[in-house]
Amino acid sequence: MQTDIQEDVQEGFILKLDGDFAKIRVSGHADCDNCQSCNVANMEILAYNSIKAGMGQKVKFIMIQENMIRISFMLFILPLLSIFAGLYAGSIAALYIPFNETAFMTIGAFLFLAAAIVIIYFYDKRYKRNKSNFPQVIEVIK
Repeated sequence: MQTDIQEDVQEGFILKLDGDFAKIRVSGHADCDNCQSCNVANMEILAYNSIKAGMGQKVKFIMIQENMIRISFMLFILPLLSIFAGLYAGSIAALYIPFNETAFMTIGAFLFLAAAIVIIYFYDKRYKRNKSNFPQVIEVIK
């Protein structure tokens, strides 16, 4: 199933330039006038400005959707799984070391959660270095 690229194209105004990136205030479109469930007109995003559009210009940009599942997993599922893994590892450790099982499980959960946070931190740094992961400015609207 192929999606039409026009579905992902949105419009906004450039508020600030920072090197190759632009801070864009997203413009609402006709569907937004009818819905009003989100506050998209006040949303600001950071987009890769490969066409070197200037401050104050109205632009079209494409939102990148392909990595959203991976990002969601890293932010929500990985910490949860790490807590369960830490609880399990703590209960196994308590079988071999005669100490309070609850204390081992708690320590294991905190250690595994801390490891997940470190993994997420370095993943985020690597993710931000790739400019193709950001929304892309594609056109200046006259």
